[in-house]
Amino acid sequence: DEALFDRVAPDVFDHPVDRGHLARYLATPGHHLFVAIVEGQIVGQVAAVMHYHPDGRPTELYVDEVGVSPAFQRQGIARR
Repeated sequence: DEALFDRVAPDVFDHPVDRGHLARYLATPGHHLFVAIVEGQIVGQVAAVMHYHPDGRPTELYVDEVGVSPAFQRQGIARR
């Protein structure tokens, strides 16, 4: 999946994707990174982590960040 990050549209992430950080993120249990792809290019992303509560409440998916390239905004990508 890391090869998908060879083609990322502008401003999907706050900074250029660093392969070392990406590999570490993807290898960490409970970390999730969902991407939207158009014609082989990443145009949107959602970064999330599993949040486990110490008091036994149900586990939640914590959405940390949502990003969509400006050229693809207002098309429902983030909503989907």
